[in-house]
Amino acid sequence: MNFEANLQRDAQGRLFIPPTQRPDGTWRPIKYVKEGYIPQDEVDSYRSKGKIFAEGVKAVGVPGYAGPVKQEERLTNADLNQTKMSKNQKRRQKKKEKRINDALQTDEDAEQLSSKVADLNVNVASEQKPVDVEKKKKNLLKKLRAIDDLQKKVDEGSVTPDKEQIEKLGRRKEIEDKLSALT
Repeated sequence: MNFEANLQRDAQGRLFIPPTQRPDGTWRPIKYVKEGYIPQDEVDSYRSKGKIFAEGVKAVGVPGYAGPVKQEERLTNADLNQTKMSKNQKRRQKKKEKRINDALQTDEDAEQLSSKVADLNVNVASEQKPVDVEKKKKNLLKKLRAIDDLQKKVDEGSVTPDKEQIEKLGRRKEIEDKLSALT
């Protein structure tokens, strides 16, 4: 629909949109407009640069993609790495390969050492036992002090023991036996 065909000029030469009748029977008023006016309904909606680019990508495809490559034309990763590597990258690659080779050698050395250690029959548990015994003694003494404190409070009458506290008081003999076994 050509909008400019509906525009008219009045006696003074001003451009206007003539009145039109609405579906309910009322009339729209005269609307004066400037030269080159385009109604809001006919203006294209705003499209950002990103949206325009995205539409172009959809039409063209992925930028830089030249289509499927034949098997003969493909380069292996090693070929790509060698052709595109700088001097420093090649040096780092050699270092990396050397580290890998050294790691493989150390694995073999570790297996030999582990077999020798197994032959020695070193008793590691006997070396750690005094530390564990001291820890257990300390822990049991702490429990005994807590039981003694609770017993004093019960004897004074300041605390009426509940089920858990009664069980705790009953374990006194068991804890003393464990302590004497450690000593």
